[in-house]
Amino acid sequence: MQKETNRFQAADKALLAAVNEAMENAVKIAGDELLSLGVGRSPHDYFADGVLRHLFLRLCGANLETNSGGDPETAWKILYAGRNVAHHWERERGSPAALSKRKERREDVEKDESERKQLALSAQNFALKTVVRALVDHARVSDPQIDERMVAAVDARHAKLEVASDTDREFMRIAKSYLALLTTPQASEVTE
Repeated sequence: MQKETNRFQAADKALLAAVNEAMENAVKIAGDELLSLGVGRSPHDYFADGVLRHLFLRLCGANLETNSGGDPETAWKILYAGRNVAHHWERERGSPAALSKRKERREDVEKDESERKQLALSAQNFALKTVVRALVDHARVSDPQIDERMVAAVDARHAKLEVASDTDREFMRIAKSYLALLTTPQASEVTE
């Protein structure tokens, strides 16, 4: 695992070096021209801002020439991630949160509430999976066929559906996937 982590870190380092080199090349090629136009920032900051806008549009799936057609949900996720980073940095400095002083839009408040609910559901789902997997692992000791019986119960439900709709098929696919997740032996059992 450490070897894989090191490879990702090396790839990230190479990527950032390439981005920095591209920025330096852009400054060399067009920096003087930019300064002659009277832009109030350094060419490095100007180009970094341009790259950030380009990447934002690209990550949101927008048309890079018209800035249109992007996915608003992806845009909000990126913006909220940035806002969370800003709040973290404010707490690091011991300063009050600047954004909390501003009047937030109703959509922002609803989005925050939705994210809190999703976080609570994710935490609940994780806890339930952990408990169920531990119980199944424990039950496996006295009932080695427990996995087969649970799969048979899902298969029996599937067999009762005579003409399955797309929704029924998707339900069964998710149920089987979730059952496999819950019945997979825990890592400690797999490595022993």
